[in-house]
Amino acid sequence: MDAKNQYQTELKRSEQEHHQPTAGAMIGHVTANLWLHQLKIEQARLFAKGTVSLFMNQYGLRWQNQEESFFQQLNQILVSENELVPTTTEQLIEFSMLAEDGAQKYLDGSEQLFDLIRDFDTQLLFITRAIKLAQRADHYGEVELLIKLAGWIKEQIALGQRFLGHELNEGLYNEEDDE
Repeated sequence: MDAKNQYQTELKRSEQEHHQPTAGAMIGHVTANLWLHQLKIEQARLFAKGTVSLFMNQYGLRWQNQEESFFQQLNQILVSENELVPTTTEQLIEFSMLAEDGAQKYLDGSEQLFDLIRDFDTQLLFITRAIKLAQRADHYGEVELLIKLAGWIKEQIALGQRFLGHELNEGLYNEEDDE
């Protein structure tokens, strides 16, 4: 089978796995979110003003580096489990559930930081789902790495919320809001 046909087969498999979610499909959303979030952090790191610029200078690059590390580790573990790995810009954009807006860089620094915190929170929704699916599939390496990622993200949410003077869950997703 030639490369074009192999890729078409991969795309069909991906479509199936996203309609009846597998651990790999959900982790694909996680990695796509990490990829886009790194770009959003870079934007805030470069353009936030006021005290948020100091916060972003201290933490932004650390966040980007840590997200890049998780991105690479998750991709490697997906390959190890014979799962599909989003490797094209098109796939990463399609699978990311974060919103991107170039005008964001002109917002107040606090608004930019809070948007990043909300993105961390959104990522937790997909990570939690991925953990459950990976547990069902007995993909223990995926579970372990996803749990580490979730713990790290929760720490960053707390850090950012404290800096902004918010309560820990202020303005973030709450399951009770869905009821």
